Amino acid sequence: MATLFTPSWAQTEIRQLNIDTKSLGIEISPTLSGIFFEDINQSLDGGVCAQMIQNNSFQAYNVPDGPANEFSQSDTIFFGWTVVSKGGAVGQAHAVSDHPLIQKLERYYDYDPNDKYDDEQRYVQYCVRFDIQQAGAGYGIAANGFGIAPTSRERGAIYSNNTQRPSLPVEAGVKYDLGLYLQGEKYKGKVSVWLEDVNGNINSNIIKLPKLKDAWKKYTGTLKALRSVDSRLVIAGDAAGTFFLDFVTLLPEASKLWNNGKNGPLRKDLMEALAALHPQFMRFPGGCASEGPNYFGQVFWKNSVGRPEERLGFRNHWGYWTSQYVGFYEYFLMAESLGATPLPVLNNGVTCQFVGHSYIAPLETETDRQRFHDIFVKDALDLIEFCNGATTTKWGKLRVQMGHPAPFNLKYLGIGNENQGREFWDRFDIIYKAVKAQYPDIIIVSTAGARDVGREFDNNYAEIDSKYPDTYVDEHYYKGDDWFFSQGNRYAPDAKRGGQGLTYDRSRPTRVFVGEFANNNTNNAYRSTLAEAAYWLSLERNSDMVVMAAYAPLFCKKGYNKWNSNLIWFDNRGLWRTTNYYYQQIFSLGGDRALTHQEVMSGTVVDPQVYTSPSIDTKTGTVYLKFVNAEAKDKQINILLDNSDTYRAEIEYITSHNLDVKNQGDQNYYSSHPDVPADFNYHEAITPQTKALGTVNKSFSFMMPENSVGVLRLVK
Repeated sequence: MATLFTPSWAQTEIRQLNIDTKSLGIEISPTLSGIFFEDINQSLDGGVCAQMIQNNSFQAYNVPDGPANEFSQSDTIFFGWTVVSKGGAVGQAHAVSDHPLIQKLERYYDYDPNDKYDDEQRYVQYCVRFDIQQAGAGYGIAANGFGIAPTSRERGAIYSNNTQRPSLPVEAGVKYDLGLYLQGEKYKGKVSVWLEDVNGNINSNIIKLPKLKDAWKKYTGTLKALRSVDSRLVIAGDAAGTFFLDFVTLLPEASKLWNNGKNGPLRKDLMEALAALHPQFMRFPGGCASEGPNYFGQVFWKNSVGRPEERLGFRNHWGYWTSQYVGFYEYFLMAESLGATPLPVLNNGVTCQFVGHSYIAPLETETDRQRFHDIFVKDALDLIEFCNGATTTKWGKLRVQMGHPAPFNLKYLGIGNENQGREFWDRFDIIYKAVKAQYPDIIIVSTAGARDVGREFDNNYAEIDSKYPDTYVDEHYYKGDDWFFSQGNRYAPDAKRGGQGLTYDRSRPTRVFVGEFANNNTNNAYRSTLAEAAYWLSLERNSDMVVMAAYAPLFCKKGYNKWNSNLIWFDNRGLWRTTNYYYQQIFSLGGDRALTHQEVMSGTVVDPQVYTSPSIDTKTGTVYLKFVNAEAKDKQINILLDNSDTYRAEIEYITSHNLDVKNQGDQNYYSSHPDVPADFNYHEAITPQTKALGTVNKSFSFMMPENSVGVLRLVK
């Protein structure tokens, strides 16, 4: 027996694994591996959305429900912007609402007249009015971008950040597409636009816009950066008089966008990282984020489609402003470009129960029930029409107008998130029945609640068992290493489900969607990777029951972490893939059928710290052995196949003797941070290694390195 790839570690133990390539096990779910995108940790605006101007429509003012100092409470302070007065210029800048850019905003939702909100406030459009007395060298405003986060001690409980330091991550030689709306009031001067650095040094060409109209007009141009330094976008008038400004956008040239911008204004490097995971589905726009903390904080999808200028931003569940420049349409484009099936999540009239019952849509009267239908039921039905409807339907026609004549082929729809109790299930029932009556093939995703066991879990499953057995049940759990290592049989056919004595019964149509899971105790230290990867293999081995699974959260912008364990960390200029990301990438491809196998150690004893999942691609004959060695010892694995076929063998793996390594490093180590060292880089301490093992057949051996996660591939 040949031994292939033997590294020089000191301790080695020998195991044997017999693989039967002819005795096929379960069909491995083709949708098992996916991603969950939630607008948390500033992952959307200032993240995967490539539009660079924070508060670009000046709506982060008089925002209801947040802490008083979270957004601007003054009409002379513009969140994310700095008023500039150059060369002795004198003037005033005010947020005003008497010059709306859009004369009539669509009101898709009849808000509840009995709630505590002033519904008109939802539709107020603010812009900036400039009154210049002395032009000097220019009076105006500068956009600082999505930038430097104060420390939590300085920021206190406030999660959003009124960035006052230039932080637009421009690159030398790259062109940036500018868009803005201006309206003059008999203004005779010019408005100039340029980039400048923190010291006021110009960092681009200057665009001069003369002869402003006395009505709103969109102006466009291109700025080319001179140096790769954090900058701000200056917009300044050069004459006495009055003009108005609204809806400013700045996008990198197409070469810096995902698929050259063909799939929306998405940041290239972050999307490339997602594509490398080969996701088979994409859940969005969040769990708690989709519910919202209150009535205004819910994600109403119709407010996120159509022209970007007409979309309604809001303070999201995680305490910062979401512009919806990337909205539901772009989410569908994002999923489609990744080859992932979309799985949108809609609220059902119950806002996030973890922050209290801030809003529960009333159902007491006929008027209440009609309003619930017109808002929440129609949201579900109309979204399906938007995705799948003919081009002659109302919402299918909008899809065409936005540039996508072909349907999005929506198959799944989530209703609610981590919910429980009668207030949730009564409203779930109404939407479920309406969707199934009109679209019986749509698979509804229900919820087991926020925990892996307990009264909420059992009660929710009892409701599902009796009324909604054809749903996919969304299970969530954020646990520690011991839990993940110990739960290898959670979904086995004879394992107990919760505390009611029932099993995960394959004979019923109910299936499990592990919509959110992570080890959230280690801040993405390598040790969490071993535990999660071992657990992932159990999901694969039981994917006749667990048909979908996704790590959460997906993204985190350094300096803005609301959650301390995230798959990908990033800043304005780059990213760090965690080792949790890399095991997901390594495991993302495999066979379509499980293989029967037997593992032995010392003749009879199974090694409790080796986890394996063999499979085969029945079309190509490629055999995959996914493995975890969760011990600080190298282990020789003797493979015995039941055939005499010849294979080309390779192993891809990650390993580390140090279990405390974090690929993302310190959370305050990012490109725009004022204390960043001169030798700043995006180094990842642990990345996958690939070793060719040559040609093998029947019987051979290879080495599992200490503390490793990997896959052995046998290609015919």
